Amino acid sequence: MPNKNRALSVVVRSDERGHWVEWNNDGETGSLGPYQDADMADNVRLAKERELTDNVGHINDV
Repeated sequence: MPNKNRALSVVVRSDERGHWVEWNNDGETGSLGPYQDADMADNVRLAKERELTDNVGHINDV
């Protein structure tokens, strides 16, 4: 069951190089991109948000 008390942020940022998906999950941060298409970046944002909310823990925590 996902922990609803975590600090989670997944946003799209755009600059002259393209569109970036930036995420912050309880202090862990990352950036994906650049993507040329804003719709693609938004799809990646949705997928990353779902990944971080649905998958608790790390892949090595078996």
